Amino acid sequence: MRILIITLLAFLNVCTISKTHDAISASFNVIEKGHVLMLEIEFDMFDYLKLEEIDNHKITKPEFSKYLNKTTSWQIDGEKLIPQVLTIKLEREHAKVICFLSNSKKNIKTITVKNNFLINIKDHSNIVKLDVNNLFKDFRLHKNRQEIKVDYNLKSN
Repeated sequence: MRILIITLLAFLNVCTISKTHDAISASFNVIEKGHVLMLEIEFDMFDYLKLEEIDNHKITKPEFSKYLNKTTSWQIDGEKLIPQVLTIKLEREHAKVICFLSNSKKNIKTITVKNNFLINIKDHSNIVKLDVNNLFKDFRLHKNRQEIKVDYNLKSN
């Protein structure tokens, strides 16, 4: 009986631990690298593959580009930017996508981001990280907050 109780407690402990590490989110990092702005995206590939509009049941550049441009919008100082997918790397259950966003822009005044990437996944959030103008800012977007406008002329946002 004692072994049964210990086994049951161990099983419950393992189930609890696995749930505490399950963050349902994707991260979008806008960073300056040399003379360009890059967009690095990390997400759970299984959540992406659940989408009804994905035909191949794998992540391809054309399909991902189409979905990314359908579900996100990027503007810097009023200029609309369209991410160009350069690479897709798969590691275990995660995907990392590297995109060219634009040539580097000096003294950025505003960044506007609309993002509903994977928003139909229950409890999903998108974390937008902006590392520009020698400042780092991050924002959580979700079903009830799908757009941000960051004004770099203000002291705080």
